[in-house]
Amino acid sequence: MSIYLIYYYYSNSQYFVNTSNIPIITSMQFKDTPYWSTLQPIIASGAMEAAINGNYHYPYRINLYPGTSCMFSCHFCNRNYDFVVRDSDNVFSQVIEQDDGSDKHRFGVTGGLEPLTSPYIGKICKDLHDGGYVSRLVTNGFLLNDKMLRKNPYINSLDNIRVSLYGMDHKETVATTKHAKGYEVVKQNLTNYNKRKDRTLLYLNYVLLSENIGKLNTILEYMIDIGGADSISLREDHSFRYNVDDRNKLQDALLKFDEKVKKYYRIKVDYGYGLQNAMNGLDVPLVQVTHKELNYTQAPQIKVCLDPHGDIFSYMDAGFVGRHGVKRYCLGNVTNSSLEEQLKKMRKIKPQKQDPAYLDAYNHLIQKYIHLNSK
Repeated sequence: MSIYLIYYYYSNSQYFVNTSNIPIITSMQFKDTPYWSTLQPIIASGAMEAAINGNYHYPYRINLYPGTSCMFSCHFCNRNYDFVVRDSDNVFSQVIEQDDGSDKHRFGVTGGLEPLTSPYIGKICKDLHDGGYVSRLVTNGFLLNDKMLRKNPYINSLDNIRVSLYGMDHKETVATTKHAKGYEVVKQNLTNYNKRKDRTLLYLNYVLLSENIGKLNTILEYMIDIGGADSISLREDHSFRYNVDDRNKLQDALLKFDEKVKKYYRIKVDYGYGLQNAMNGLDVPLVQVTHKELNYTQAPQIKVCLDPHGDIFSYMDAGFVGRHGVKRYCLGNVTNSSLEEQLKKMRKIKPQKQDPAYLDAYNHLIQKYIHLNSK
């Protein structure tokens, strides 16, 4: 797969993109791109400056990864399919309690492994509620059933629940998750959830694969079948480079889909960075860095995740507990300590060639911005 050198330039308010087959993205201007909505509040908080200068700053965002296992074996997932967390303590409530509460959007509950497998999920959600935090839960929806919600009612006190959908039908879901009942169980759970009077906001997320470009309307049909949703997010397939024909089909399909949504549905659709560019006819791959563009201190000033053992990571895909090689990226442990105490140590890790495999799209963007502004 080719990675392209991308130059953005502007002339008389026109937006152009040139590409050439050079294997590193070396230049990016962000203010007039979809990335700016992510970067601007981080810069305003002071966290970005601290990350660029290598100074301590309490994390702008904290992802809690409480999951102990996952029932899906998605082909794109980086987790260790055989690993199960056993006998862990609730390190998450400790970190919530230690937070000063100055930013009510600081915490998110996600993974890692499936969050609803955590024995502490109810307590975590209650602590976030009691602290006045505006947090969301990201789940695959398989355990989002009446039994789970009766036992853990504070799940519905979160601002929203985002369910990651891995197929619009049985065949697609099995191909992605390797779970024979995944499609039926999740769809029934969501149908039942929409009937609850105590439900919180329900968001649906779907990764659009190249072979499904012509089936965009199926997510609207799915939404109607389950009784509705409060928001839909669509994301591009990170591993696939669309050819010219597919890119044209994608742009046409997205524009028609967007027009239909605006005309007939009262629902917000978030297209993410890549699909926004595709709608504008731009062949722009997601921002990526090589290990040569990474810094020694990572960027815990901006975002960290916490695994069930209390280990702290700045690279989000290193937080998949049990994944081979992740200990190298650990920045400390909160057990009998705190995020502040551990992160003030400013642990340095010399970048190696394999490191980008442990970054998610957010990490790539942040590291690119730090690299370009550290010279």
